[in-house]
Amino acid sequence: MLYPLAFDATAEQNHQWRSLMAQALDRAEHFRIHCWAEESAEIAMALDYGRLEESPWPYGKVISGEVTPEFRAFLLGLPKPGDTELYNKMTPFFSIFLDDRFSSEHYGTELYGDANTES
Repeated sequence: MLYPLAFDATAEQNHQWRSLMAQALDRAEHFRIHCWAEESAEIAMALDYGRLEESPWPYGKVISGEVTPEFRAFLLGLPKPGDTELYNKMTPFFSIFLDDRFSSEHYGTELYGDANTES
């Protein structure tokens, strides 16, 4: 499936996001997660699976690492966030990039790339 794909405010669950992310994770080797600087809990969660990367982005932090079975289980096991006033969040992470081929952006409300692209 080719993207972009956007989830609107009517998506009550993140099952479709999880399913599409699972397809992309099956072929991914590396991830980068972008969090706003004030998202300390999210940064701490991501640092359990990666390391802080130097970044020119002055407003946030970038965590990168390898896509491992543990990271995959973690990411796909996260519940849909409850704070959906500004965005109908599918994930607590502002952006997730997989091998520069697939991304989940604006808290998973927008997906870009091709989850089925072979390496």
